[in-house]
Amino acid sequence: MLPSIYADYVDALPPSQRDRPDHCDVAIIGGGLTGVTAALHLAEHGYEVVLLEAETIGSGGSGRNGGHLCQGWPNDFHHISNQLNAHDADLAWQAGMAAVDMVVSRISKHNIACDLQFGYLHAALHQRHMTELLEMQDEWSRRGYNQLTALTDHASLAPHINSQSYCGGLYDSGSGQIQPLKYLMGLALAARTAGVHILEHSRVIKIDRGAKKTLHLYNAPQLTANRVLLCGNAYLTDIGLPTMSRRLAQVTSSVLATIPLSDNMIQHILPSRATVADCNTALNYYRIDADNRMIFGGRASYTNVNLGNVEADLRRRMAAVFPVLADAETDRVWSGRIGITVNRIPHFGRTDDDIYFVQGFSGHGVALTGLAGTMLADAIMGDAEQFDVMQSLRHMPFPGGILRTPALAIGMAWYKLRDRLKL
Repeated sequence: MLPSIYADYVDALPPSQRDRPDHCDVAIIGGGLTGVTAALHLAEHGYEVVLLEAETIGSGGSGRNGGHLCQGWPNDFHHISNQLNAHDADLAWQAGMAAVDMVVSRISKHNIACDLQFGYLHAALHQRHMTELLEMQDEWSRRGYNQLTALTDHASLAPHINSQSYCGGLYDSGSGQIQPLKYLMGLALAARTAGVHILEHSRVIKIDRGAKKTLHLYNAPQLTANRVLLCGNAYLTDIGLPTMSRRLAQVTSSVLATIPLSDNMIQHILPSRATVADCNTALNYYRIDADNRMIFGGRASYTNVNLGNVEADLRRRMAAVFPVLADAETDRVWSGRIGITVNRIPHFGRTDDDIYFVQGFSGHGVALTGLAGTMLADAIMGDAEQFDVMQSLRHMPFPGGILRTPALAIGMAWYKLRDRLKL
């Protein structure tokens, strides 16, 4: 797997200078944003935490994503609120809208230089998209969020984007972008300073359950823990609980980074440097990073098999939005896995023997993973109100049995066709 361009700007985590204990209060599996945030939060409150990462910090989706920092939940909020009473729906809404603020607060508290920038454009390719965006603006404004501006024609789009692909959009001044691996590594260093034992190349191959959980590691001594957090999302492989695997689908998304563009070029294509995502089901998402590169993502594979030339496909997509970039030189192309649920809402849960999990951020993980990690940690510390609300949401298993992946791919092919036909 090729490294993301983000890794060029981040030093590896230094080896731990302390021996790993044989027992801990909480063992966390997964060194991405969810696991590291939970570990940091628990350690700051006096818990002994061991975090186990099968590869390296950020080698999964948390260090390979598009860097989009988005407000709210990944799907229309009514998919959550319809399942809850008014009080619990308000709690869920407030939690989702606090996710970006949590990121900003941690960046400030731990002095993390991660290229934070605000300004986000949800881009409509046709009128149905625009209607849906206006409905989103109405719903969010009724709940008190006033940072959305409707852009209903090319003239109103012009201060943000110069492309003939879109008929309108919704500009969000409260969302934006970060360099995700810089942010994650900053959190990991803060967690280690707080006392977390972070162990890379520590793959868990089996968990013996009970009052005390025993974690069996590949090529390392066993570890026992009072509680276990499963934070691997689409990278958890074969140690997840059956209820998790039935309700998560892995999707491979790919990202292209150009060489740095000129200031004149950026002023021409994205004058406000807004981070952009279109409204298609299999969307394109892109931004200009701190080094003037176009970071362009898309090409979701629901079979998790890369067919054809990934770079050529991404370049075609980019040139369709910005023809002037047709000859822009590519610096790097990489892929990574995200986890999706049927309703695109994160799936929270816990077992009777204190194994906690969350999965399925469905493309909104940069902000929501930190919120989820905090919820998991708070639940362990006795404040489970938000966690219990999210755990109460129903999550349908993906249909198909042994044919699940082909069935999912066929289902998504319909949505992609619908997008192309602008239905």
